[in-house]
Amino acid sequence: MSSSFEGSEIFQASPEEILNLINNFEAYQEFLPGCVESTRMPCSEDDLVKGRLVFSLMNNTYSFESMNKTHGFDVCISQLKGPFKDFSAIWSLESIDSKNTKVKFLTKFQLPFFLKIFAKQSLIEKIGTKFMEAFKKQLTEQNQ
Repeated sequence: MSSSFEGSEIFQASPEEILNLINNFEAYQEFLPGCVESTRMPCSEDDLVKGRLVFSLMNNTYSFESMNKTHGFDVCISQLKGPFKDFSAIWSLESIDSKNTKVKFLTKFQLPFFLKIFAKQSLIEKIGTKFMEAFKKQLTEQNQ
């Protein structure tokens, strides 16, 4: 059975600034909760960005390699390697004005059995919200 998270917020940044942060894998370890390592991986296509993130959760580390495909102000994310049986996500950005953007984040994933027992929907919502807040805070700090 799949799990999901959907969040929507107004960020005080332009869509371009948000896209730059989403595709800046190297910066994730500086602000994303639980991320202890973040690396951009080589990719030859212009609209694709590949990255590797390592998270420390519950005294274990989990490596996650993904590919981001940008089309306009949408970023589609797919897992290349990682702890999920299946993972996909999309960031959708809608410019409100020059300094405000409506940001939507939707992810659907399937966890392996050993992680499913910890992943109640309330925990998924809490983690998803923390991740969105971390991106928002990072953009606010960059723009000060």
